[in-house]
Amino acid sequence: MTRLSFSQFDLQTFRRQVRIFQGIWRASWRPAALVLAILLAVCAAPAQQDEKPKIPGLDKIISANEHLAYTGTVKSVDEKHNILSIDSVEGGDTEIFPIKHSTHVETTDGYRKKLDVLAPGTRVIVYYDQRADRRTVTRIELLASESKKKEAQP
Repeated sequence: MTRLSFSQFDLQTFRRQVRIFQGIWRASWRPAALVLAILLAVCAAPAQQDEKPKIPGLDKIISANEHLAYTGTVKSVDEKHNILSIDSVEGGDTEIFPIKHSTHVETTDGYRKKLDVLAPGTRVIVYYDQRADRRTVTRIELLASESKKKEAQP
């Protein structure tokens, strides 16, 4: 039997411990990496979802204008309160639009008219912008058949 000196014994012990550590590391790094990858995927998943903001009213502030049109017959024009009531073509529905004295009323030919032409029973197309719950009338177009009837009457 050979006798080992203290330095040789210490070196062999060190090498044996390194081999043991390497074996443990080789056996455990793959599961640890797998767990880390799963955690990263789970944490990153909510960041990819596109959700609406949770702050009340924020969607009304950041929403864009919608350019819309409504066709119907004039029910009434209240110039004192700046309100235009339009009955739907299909019937049954009445829509209320805010108007201004500067609101453009045009014929299908492109001629401008005053708000006085909007008498009850006149068929019109109202072009307006809708932002949240607020409407802004951009222009009102008189339909050709109605505008010709109005001009033909004395």
